[in-house]
Order: sequence, then C-alpha cells, then structure tokens
Amino acid sequence: MPIVSRRAALAALALPLLPCPALAQGEAFPSRPMRFIVPVAAGGSADGQARIVAQRLAERWGQPVVVENRPGANGVVAAQAFLQAPPDGHTVFATPSGPIAINPYLYRRLPYDPFRDFAFASLISLLPLVLVAHPSLPANNLQEFLALSRRLGDRLTHASAGIGTPSHLTIAMTRAIGQGGDPTHVPFGGSAPALTSLISGQTMAMWDAAVSAAPFARDNRVKAIAIAHTERLALLPNVATTAEQGVPQLISSTWMSLCMHAATPADRVRRFSAAVDEIVRQPDLRGMLETQGAIVRGGTPEDFAAFARAESEKWGRLVRETGATID
Repeated sequence: MPIVSRRAALAALALPLLPCPALAQGEAFPSRPMRFIVPVAAGGSADGQARIVAQRLAERWGQPVVVENRPGANGVVAAQAFLQAPPDGHTVFATPSGPIAINPYLYRRLPYDPFRDFAFASLISLLPLVLVAHPSLPANNLQEFLALSRRLGDRLTHASAGIGTPSHLTIAMTRAIGQGGDPTHVPFGGSAPALTSLISGQTMAMWDAAVSAAPFARDNRVKAIAIAHTERLALLPNVATTAEQGVPQLISSTWMSLCMHAATPADRVRRFSAAVDEIVRQPDLRGMLETQGAIVRGGTPEDFAAFARAESEKWGRLVRETGATID
C-alpha cells in the first residue's frame, strides 16, 4: 500500500487526536494508520530512509504510513510533536542521530530527555563521514593529511555543516585522539554551502556525509581521503577507511533510527522493531541504502539502546571539549 496523500493523512490521523481509552491487553497492532515524524526537510538522506521503511511497513501490515516532515531547531520541533501523540506505537520518531546523541549537550534547556522519553526501537543504518579536501591540497591519504594539519595548524581551514554538527565535532575528535593539528573551523549553515566553499577553494577540508560528497569526489572537484569507519562504503569503494589507514579510533557516523514513546507497550515496540529488522535485511532495500552511503544495521531494541547510550557519551565529550552551544 503506498504512502497516502496529505489530505488522506489528515483524515486518517484525526482519530488519534481524540481522547482514547486505555490500551487493551493484546489489542491488534497496528490497528490504524501509522505516522513517521521526521525532523528534517523532505529530500535528504534521513527523509529518504524514513520513506523507504515506511513504504515497506505499509505493504507488510496493510496500514498506511504517513511521513510528516517537521524541520526546525535541530529536531526539537519534531521531537515535541512526537511526544505529544498518544503513546500507543502508532506515532514514530524517525530521526537521525543529532536529536538523540548531540542535542542534550548543545541545549541548556532541552524540552525532552531521549533516555527518559524515548523507546529505542530500531537502528536502521550508519552514515559514516568522509574526509574530503580541495584537490590542490598536497595530501593523498589520511597520514599525509594529518601531518599537513599538524604543520599548518590554524592556517588549515576546515569547513563544517555548522556548530555542534558531526562534521564539526569530528574535527575535535581528530584533535582529541592526538591526531592532526588545530585547524581554523569555518562553520556554515548546512552541508551544501560548506561543500561549495571547499570546491571553490575558500576552505581546504571538510568531514561530510558520503552521499553528499561522493558526486563531487567522483568528478574530482574534491579529493576523498578517508572514510571514518572500519567498513568501506559501496558508494566510495576505493576510499580507504580510517582504520585501514592507521587511525582506528577515528570513527564518526551519523545514523538513522526509529523511536517510539517510552510509555508504548513493550510488546508493540518489539513487534515493530522485529518488522523493521526484517525489512532492512531485504537485499534490494539493503542495496538502496548502500547507494546512499549507508551501512545497514537493524537489530533489537536492546542493541539500539546500548548503541545510542555509547554514542551519546562520545558526542557529549566532544561537545564539552569544543564548548559548542545553541542557547
């Protein structure tokens, strides 16, 4: 069954907005249309992954799955909308890593606590960052780049998608593990303008999601130096990982996930998670995600919860080190 139109979605979602009785034990799930709230605008990688999984769930369960984009405030707008819905499993927060692992450290007064308010249902995929540089930079591998960074210091200009983003914090990660120098950070309002600055030669290097950097690497407008992971990417198969290049502790990924309200009945969270795990393991879907620079994960709610906590601790240390803040 396809994802429904906006008009049909509003009609289908009218019922959950009404007062509802307590959930009956063993009640069928899902018993009506589901809603995925996505904290980014339509068209990006996170939105695309949410829509792929939503389509497969709709086909599997015979219930429409509405994808609702709620961009704004680094995911805070979407998280609040998600938490206002009834905790019956029919509303899902389809979120990248920032609202879970980074926001709690960027905001002094965040209106939610992911480890109190969310049930971690499914980790869909990892999206490792790739180090890209201007073609004129005299470094063709990670060790050469790190040596150049130490030599140039603040004369090396390092673009990012913005303060507190993984592309910014990965610069700090490189410094924290005793690699590289202390480059000048040049934040932009997103990946696209940062890449534009790199391509034009205004900045020298950048950590970015592979899906956005790959087209420019393939036509040699930027130089792809390293994937910040232990596994190579199908999207950039000839680019060696940081682990292969002698810096195994330099691991940096965004990720895409599905969360439910913490008060959702556990059997619903588990049933939903199992269905998503089967879906992401389908060969054709796995192939689609890999062409977007993803490493498919899946797994149980317990797997995802443990991963999310470890990621939160890692990014929290880096936020504190940089002093990054939003408010």
